[in-house]
Amino acid sequence: MQGFVHKDYSPDGYGEHPRSHNAHGLRLYDQARRGFVCITQMHGLRDVAGKLDTADRSAQARRLLALSDQVAEEGDLRVICGDFNVEPDSETLRLLQDAGMVELVTRGGFPGTRTSHYRKPAKFADYMLINRPDAVLGFRVERDPEVSDHCPLVLEV
Repeated sequence: MQGFVHKDYSPDGYGEHPRSHNAHGLRLYDQARRGFVCITQMHGLRDVAGKLDTADRSAQARRLLALSDQVAEEGDLRVICGDFNVEPDSETLRLLQDAGMVELVTRGGFPGTRTSHYRKPAKFADYMLINRPDAVLGFRVERDPEVSDHCPLVLEV
């Protein structure tokens, strides 16, 4: 399932900044765990003003959570992740945490999710949240090799 978290589809190009953004959610059956895993991800708004909370980012976070709610069913292991383009103390993360999600990047004490290719001072953009942290077998932020300005986030459940 997919849905727009900011703006909507445009048949006439990408539009002005900030451009439309969507999120994707899927529900998979895990044979080994004998249960469903629901994963919802997005690439959040990029704003030339920075990663501060805005009304657009607040609305985007609510739409992301709503999409995850649509895909997941009671009892599912839920993961919400992506390049949110926000700081660790953002309203986006507070909203997701208030909904019962646990954020793994900052909770794990990682110093950031950006590589040396990213020259700006902010070192966080990417996040991984889960509704049942007891299901986490491993989580890491891969720093090597650097192939992007983002570090891959690897979750094992």
